[in-house]
Amino acid sequence: MSRRSSASRFASTDEGEYVVLDHQNMLSEERLRTEKSLKNIFQRIALFRYDDARSAVNQAFDSTSKQSGNSAFGSSVLGQLRPVIVNLIDKERDYVQSDLRKNKSQLIKNIASFSHNITSGRNYIPNTVDRLKSDLRAIASRDVGMTSRDVSMTSQNDVTALVRTVAAELDIYVNARFTMLHDQIITEFCKDAETAVKTSFCRDSLKSLHTVREMTDTIKSDALSPMKNMLEYETNVVEQLFSCSLALAQWDFVGSLLHLHNYNQTYKEFIEGYKGKERSLMGKKIIKDDEFPELYKWFFKLYELLLSKYTLYFSKTLFQDSSRKVMRSSTTNIVDHRTKLNDFSKKSKAATISLILNAANLERPFMGHGCKLFSEQAHREIASKHSFIDKFEVIFHYGNGKDETLDEETKTEIVHLYSDVYHKNGKPYIYDTKRNRSYYLLLFDENVFLSVSYNTKKSERDSEIIKFLEDFKNSMSLSKV
Repeated sequence: MSRRSSASRFASTDEGEYVVLDHQNMLSEERLRTEKSLKNIFQRIALFRYDDARSAVNQAFDSTSKQSGNSAFGSSVLGQLRPVIVNLIDKERDYVQSDLRKNKSQLIKNIASFSHNITSGRNYIPNTVDRLKSDLRAIASRDVGMTSRDVSMTSQNDVTALVRTVAAELDIYVNARFTMLHDQIITEFCKDAETAVKTSFCRDSLKSLHTVREMTDTIKSDALSPMKNMLEYETNVVEQLFSCSLALAQWDFVGSLLHLHNYNQTYKEFIEGYKGKERSLMGKKIIKDDEFPELYKWFFKLYELLLSKYTLYFSKTLFQDSSRKVMRSSTTNIVDHRTKLNDFSKKSKAATISLILNAANLERPFMGHGCKLFSEQAHREIASKHSFIDKFEVIFHYGNGKDETLDEETKTEIVHLYSDVYHKNGKPYIYDTKRNRSYYLLLFDENVFLSVSYNTKKSERDSEIIKFLEDFKNSMSLSKV
């Protein structure tokens, strides 16, 4: 290289060192500007400011393109990213704004349509999630729409490398958030409430969440950090809630409590962080606490239902440590299932109403109603119980107009009816001719069932009783979320 050409590219500092003056520095500066602009867009998406995000897209791609024809935002490789980001914004809006509580069937239909491959001869939603993935992969893998001259000019361009990296990591994000977290976990939970409370579903979901977490960890671009943080929060929340549901099904007092606590802490940290980012980016508070998207309201509603279920299952222990007044004041925003059961018992003049746990199916032996230390000796003692009746534990019993202990004779009768009749043929109504007693049995959780009895012959289709049982099952199986 001649001295003249070298001088045009390098200059000497006071210390006698050489620095690059133009090309490489300009590329690095342009990459930083591009990354900052993209991050600005994704920050608004993560704050649920979708209209602001669209405006940021237009501002970044349009104004910069007008300023310089050679600008990164005017280049063909980055231009391919513009419609994809707009499509992503629409999907994000659909994802978090769908009301999972009020319009569940329509939501499931919509999600199924989003996830369906576009097939020839049939028109589904124009910009599906599958198309979004396809567009991102095209940008990440090859120079779509570029001429050979464009390729030669940009082959060493670090802005192009940035765009490809962002596209590749957005593909990971979309697959983790839309396909796995939403379609395969949350939507399946909403679709079948009976399946949702089973330990097998919870375990499978937790395995899938672990995969989502691993995929999220591969997202390294600073531009996508707002989206990554949002996905990490949602994954953590769903993991805590599903883990709590699993712990409740296995009668784990401490485990359930820890997961409820962890959710509460995660939620508080998210709210504080969200408000700080909102003030920093937008300059003022935009969204009120009760104006968060429907998905986030769904998280909190599920938490409340799990908390109400927890207070019913372990009410005997909780009331031992706290007065009823303290318990009621600390759970004012959740459903009081004990009071509901008591009120229904009085209103319908039920002889007994009992909640019974089938401890034989638990993975760990029943250790009492509260926090009990597990020991091998206790395990052997429980395992040595030969009586089938001893495998069933009374969670809650209400009879003769008050809380009381369920006598062994009545307990034996209920357990035998449950195992010999209800569990075999699934009929919820049983009439005992010898005792002139009517029983209604309901298995609403994997290991817990409800028994309501009357000292008279009742109709198998008594509308008041059947409606109560259906409402109770819906509430306890979390289908009301």
